[in-house]
Amino acid sequence: MPKCCICNSAVDAWGEHPHKHQRSEFMRLMQAVGSDLSIYLCPKCGCNDRDRHLWLYLTAIGIIGEIKNLNILHIAPEAHIESLIRNIGPATYVAGDLFPKKHEHVKVDVENIQYPDESFNFILCNHVLEHVSNPIQALREFYRCLVPGGVLLAQTPYIPLLRNTFELNVPVSESFAKVFFGQEDHVRAFGSDIENYFREAGFKGQLLPHGVVLPGIDSNEFGVNINEPLFVFTK
Repeated sequence: MPKCCICNSAVDAWGEHPHKHQRSEFMRLMQAVGSDLSIYLCPKCGCNDRDRHLWLYLTAIGIIGEIKNLNILHIAPEAHIESLIRNIGPATYVAGDLFPKKHEHVKVDVENIQYPDESFNFILCNHVLEHVSNPIQALREFYRCLVPGGVLLAQTPYIPLLRNTFELNVPVSESFAKVFFGQEDHVRAFGSDIENYFREAGFKGQLLPHGVVLPGIDSNEFGVNINEPLFVFTK
């Protein structure tokens, strides 16, 4: 029986994304990698497949066991992941967002981060780079703010079939973005060159396939997208 790794509940079945059938034909044909909309929601706690995959990945690479010792910057924090991290009690935890919606969140512009060099051991920034004006600048800021050996985990939707990242030279309309970038507020569709963005900013690392990080983890049982790799990079 499927089990949610966020709330530790057994579930009969994962819920579909309510807008599953609104996915554009382009994104389907291009085999875009992001959420699996067929196994999206946990019926018990409401977490999504990205939350579950992220928590499994963090556990597998040992971050969860080290959280108490870490100074963490978490950008656009996922509610379920934020709660789990806070409950463990990291040394420092900054939940940052460009438009904070909670009093405990801090306004952070990832292209101009206000924290000093080498402030954090671990930066978590998921599904943000497809929104920002200059992803290289954001990644350089993350690099600056990490201590040597620090880790950046930055899950991002992308299209492996694209040789190069797909962007426009003009402002993107919501209708165009929804069809070709997957969501109205996305400004690009990353392609198979996505690792180059991290390397240009100074990072080392690569996209690690699900099967390498989580061997033996059945995607349907745990409600995750087996095609989503782990975006893990180090300073």
